[in-house]
Amino acid sequence: MTDTRLLKSGVEDYVRNWLQQKFGKQFRKEGLLLTGVQGEPRTHEFDAVSEDNRIVCGVRTSSWKTSGGKRGAGKVAGAYMEIYFLGHVAGQEKYLVLTDQEFYERMKSEVAGKLTIGIGLLHCELPVELENGVADVREKSRQEQGSGAN
Repeated sequence: MTDTRLLKSGVEDYVRNWLQQKFGKQFRKEGLLLTGVQGEPRTHEFDAVSEDNRIVCGVRTSSWKTSGGKRGAGKVAGAYMEIYFLGHVAGQEKYLVLTDQEFYERMKSEVAGKLTIGIGLLHCELPVELENGVADVREKSRQEQGSGAN
């Protein structure tokens, strides 16, 4: 099983620091109560929440394409799922932060005219060493999936 701790620790920590510089506020990972849902509201863990809870962000490190070069339907669905949760949480500003440039550009085009008011997309460029680490995790994951298909 691929070790994805780099994605959770290194990348998310980097993005939270980037958001702190962008907005001038501390950010932390936190589970927030969902609003406007049927039944007893539950929580969803968001990757970056500002200290005053005014800014809520989900972070995605996915690439746009699969290893076969096709649009990654599951990756895009995961981004839409995070957008769904952002739409059900209190916060004055809500963002899906994408670390892959191509994913950001394609997603921006795909969600044009579809996003709920108050939700936006941001691109956080990773430093080379983190980007290389993400690429390594992706490659190992692809190899595992390929070996499991045999």
